[in-house]
Amino acid sequence: MASVATDTLALTLPQAEAAFLNTNFALLAERFNIPAAQADVVQARLFDNPEISLERNLFNPYNGRFFEGNEDRFQVVGGIEQLIQLGGKRRKAVDFARTGVAIAELEFTDLVRTLRYELRENFVTLFYRQQTQAMYARQIDALQQTLNITQRQYQRGNVALKEVVRLKTQLFELESELKDLRNDISEDQAELNLLLGSRQPRYLRPALPATAPNSLRLNTLPLAQALETARANRPDLQAAAATVQQQEQNVRLQKSLAVPDLNVGTFYDHNGAVGKHYTGLTVGMPLPLFNRNQGGIKLAEAQRQGSEQALNQQEAAVVNEVTQAYRKAQEAERISDAFPPEYFTDADELLDGVLRSYQRKAIGLLEFLDFLDSYKSGVIQLNQSRAERLNAFDKLNEQLGQQVFNY
Repeated sequence: MASVATDTLALTLPQAEAAFLNTNFALLAERFNIPAAQADVVQARLFDNPEISLERNLFNPYNGRFFEGNEDRFQVVGGIEQLIQLGGKRRKAVDFARTGVAIAELEFTDLVRTLRYELRENFVTLFYRQQTQAMYARQIDALQQTLNITQRQYQRGNVALKEVVRLKTQLFELESELKDLRNDISEDQAELNLLLGSRQPRYLRPALPATAPNSLRLNTLPLAQALETARANRPDLQAAAATVQQQEQNVRLQKSLAVPDLNVGTFYDHNGAVGKHYTGLTVGMPLPLFNRNQGGIKLAEAQRQGSEQALNQQEAAVVNEVTQAYRKAQEAERISDAFPPEYFTDADELLDGVLRSYQRKAIGLLEFLDFLDSYKSGVIQLNQSRAERLNAFDKLNEQLGQQVFNY
């Protein structure tokens, strides 16, 4: 990025995208969901901690002593137990958590996809609005000069007052339209600065190659191929499919929770009923008579079925979104092609020529104002058509999940 002035920043689209990926606060926040999901995998892989216990007689009621030390009278019991999960619970929990990592990564990628489109749309819109703003500035400047000349001619009695009034009215209309345009540009500036993560907003001057709109052609990608590309690359569709997989894993995990776990341990009894220094082995598990995780299994089955329908919905949404974006790109290409590449190439020279013709009275006031209005409308429509073409193809890229069209 090159700083043009203290509070002005000129940047190209690749520069804006690079800054966006590193400084956008929404992306930075979403990125932390990936290590958070990875932490679930770490936790799921851990074994249960062994449990240790120690028992010591506190008080001997026969002689009134605390912590009896007599070999024949004091009692110490100690043991250690370990829970052993059965039914593959740990492995299935790890699989469930790993799929969660994949979903977190896909959700991050999907956020990048949607925010990148917002960035590019805002960038393109701001660029062409600034182009239109420059046209308004040229017209206002030229009209102001013409008004000054006409006022002097009126003072000399060479022109009628109505010409001065008509020029002032036209000038006021242009300045009013420019004010509205500047408000739109101000909103674009705020949105673009936010997308770039600017803590101190700067005045941004986007730069685009002049040939950008005409370089985009839909004939390189048929609709059927576009749909296949979207099915293979859309991260939101992949996340929906991964969610189905995760819910299937959850069903298996919930079924494994119905399998009782095994407790294995050993203990030492210093002065037990069967003799001194007794060492024993303990094995135990709960009997699955009542709770076999029936509710958890039923819930997981319902969630799996719901995720399958959500996947069907997402697949249908992808087809409709891609088709709609494709049709809009076709229409934007058709409209933009209606303007030849050389349209208004010599606009400044043309405007200067008409101004000189009016000042020499080679053309009348109505013809002069009609040209200004036609010139203004033509430039506005040209810039709008170019912006809409770029935005339509960027929208199609977003719906494809891949940067197929570049400019």
